[in-house]
Amino acid sequence: MPQVRIVFFWIGLVTVAAFWLVMPSALRAQSPISLDEYRTAIAQSLTLAHQANALQVSERAPLLKNAADTLDAIRAVQTAPGASVTVNNAELVALLRDASKTETAIKRLTALRDALAQPLATINPNDLTALRDILSRPPFTETVTDNLILQILRAIREFLDRLLFNTARGVFEARDLLIIVAIIAVAVVLFYFVYTLRRNLVTEEALAPPLMEQDARTPAEAFDNAQRFINAGDYRFAVRQLYLATLLILDQRGRIKYDPTLTNREYLRQAAQDPCAATALQPIVETFDRIWYGFEPITREEFDAYRRRVEQVREL
Repeated sequence: MPQVRIVFFWIGLVTVAAFWLVMPSALRAQSPISLDEYRTAIAQSLTLAHQANALQVSERAPLLKNAADTLDAIRAVQTAPGASVTVNNAELVALLRDASKTETAIKRLTALRDALAQPLATINPNDLTALRDILSRPPFTETVTDNLILQILRAIREFLDRLLFNTARGVFEARDLLIIVAIIAVAVVLFYFVYTLRRNLVTEEALAPPLMEQDARTPAEAFDNAQRFINAGDYRFAVRQLYLATLLILDQRGRIKYDPTLTNREYLRQAAQDPCAATALQPIVETFDRIWYGFEPITREEFDAYRRRVEQVREL
């Protein structure tokens, strides 16, 4: 019995001693250290890493273990009275424990040391209050929803998946057919819209400068130029010269004011004050826009009808 008591006594003594040896280290691991202490720990680990890097890979383990243990025991750093931040040195510790990655560990430690050498920024409490006020209002308080474009793309993808999946089995739902018809209809409408928009924009352009043709200053010169292009079979330039002759005739009669910088719509607005001039000019402008700006072909019959309208302007 006395021997058993002695054995239990020594076991208890060893347990208490071990507790007192381990307890401070555990507490230190969980308790925050000061920023200066953290800087010192980084500097010590960096010094040990440099020393280890000067040795063979097989001889580095003891120094690297000491460096890794120094950082592994740190869990939090006190940045101000009553304020601390959690630190995670797991990646650095893993690099230090791997003797083949000592140079990488040195680069990381050097960067961390330099970053910690910078003074801490001072945050104005008023700025924090303003930031909290901003973050308490939409859109930060709203639930983030999918972007509309992503929703459309997702719907298209699901439709194609369903269409291909069903087609592979010989099954085609009525709603899929309706969707295809709707897509075709939308494409047709968009094409017509773009075509119409292009026509409307083209008619607003100013009279283009002559291309390989002489400038006409009088209706007679314009008619002569038109005849020259007719003889050459170039009805497009002939249409332009006849249109120019029309403008010069109306200018001579005081119905409009000819100015090469004006657009066709502006000429029509001038002629609107004279119903006869407006009625005669309207179809001429439309044919000119279609042939000159729209590059549409014109038959000899259409050109003759256009020429007769221009000739009628002389009678106004």
